[in-house]
Amino acid sequence: MGRTSRFSMTSDTHSTDPLTERSLTDPRGFLEDDVRNEFPLLAANPDLIYLDSAATSQKPEAVLTAIDGYYRQDNANVHRSLYDLAERSTMAFEDSRRVVESYLNAASHREIIFTRGTTEALNLLAWSLSELLVNQGDIILVSTLEHHANFVPWQQVAIRKGAELLLIPALKDGTLDLDFLGTLEKDGRAEKVKIAAVAHISNAFGTIHPVRAISRWCRERGIPLVLDAAQSLPHLPIDVQAAGADFLAFSGHKVYGPMGSGVLWGREEWLERMPPWQTGGEMISMVKPEKTTWNELPYKFEAGTPDVAAAVGLAAALKWMKDTGVERLEAREHELDLYAYEKLSSLEGLTLYGPSDPFRRRAVFSFNLEGIHSHDVAQYMDTVGVAIRSGHHCAQPAMRLMGIPSTARASLALYNTHEDIDKLIDAVKGVQEYFR
Repeated sequence: MGRTSRFSMTSDTHSTDPLTERSLTDPRGFLEDDVRNEFPLLAANPDLIYLDSAATSQKPEAVLTAIDGYYRQDNANVHRSLYDLAERSTMAFEDSRRVVESYLNAASHREIIFTRGTTEALNLLAWSLSELLVNQGDIILVSTLEHHANFVPWQQVAIRKGAELLLIPALKDGTLDLDFLGTLEKDGRAEKVKIAAVAHISNAFGTIHPVRAISRWCRERGIPLVLDAAQSLPHLPIDVQAAGADFLAFSGHKVYGPMGSGVLWGREEWLERMPPWQTGGEMISMVKPEKTTWNELPYKFEAGTPDVAAAVGLAAALKWMKDTGVERLEAREHELDLYAYEKLSSLEGLTLYGPSDPFRRRAVFSFNLEGIHSHDVAQYMDTVGVAIRSGHHCAQPAMRLMGIPSTARASLALYNTHEDIDKLIDAVKGVQEYFR
């Protein structure tokens, strides 16, 4: 474990969640097969051990039904037409926005912008927020452990603007070294930081980052904080008004919703000031030869025809999570995390990356087997019905930090069971035996 930073979380006990400092719900009584049977793909493939939910989740029947129902009953373009079908479509779209607003506890529906996913949301911010704030010589602060989607857009802004992309370093246990923020204070660079962008949970190592500590540092200096919640929203209840960030992005396909859906949440005072990223269609109020004016929020950032069915499916997924019990599911997943960590960390010849404290990580288990390439690990596991990911997981700077080209990655979701983890362990042993 790395040294303790003065910016670290205030709670370090194992009885609470280190991200939210809440007591975890008792997961007992949660039947493992109840949830899996609500996912048609998994129900139809009972022998499949799906451990790649950090890449994309499977979809419950409620989501598939909502998407199918929209196209069968309500499909029409939104906002422009007055006939009944179009009004039903518009209502379905805006009702979906209200579902997201409620789920995140946003202050207003005006703060909810539909996107194609986290990547598009972060690119939108990288363009619009930098146009508002970043000039030559300024600093954009990100971490070494970011997914490329929260790294490359800011890197390109720095190149375009003549600014500096500055990385919060990480320790070998996959946690951020927040002593670096104190260093920025001492050498005078803190005053040059205009934007900070970090992941909530690392997709490469599962590390829960100390978002509240980073948020406090940013707020004291008036720096907007961008939070990549692609990996955290599927696993944690999030209240955006209390989280401390100014912007939050997530993808629908990781929270049991459809691919091609996502959300950018932003505080209204920032969104009002930011220029639009794309122009045309829905985001326009008035066009004259000499000038165009923009539509009100959130439509100012929703150019073109939206994917209404994707929004409907995303809303259905969030409703399904809420109805099933978000905190109950969180506790259930946390129990599985502890079980997986115990099992994997006890295996000889296996290097498990990320924090050694299992209460500082969530849902993602990246590992390598001595003398065996991660691709060979994943391919062997496929032959025994265990689906995992291998590669650099769109986090090459994080891989370089660890001095490795890639890892095998098993990631959990609420439909996984203790039996799934046991079969993963058996598959690891099978790989080691096969390549011995």
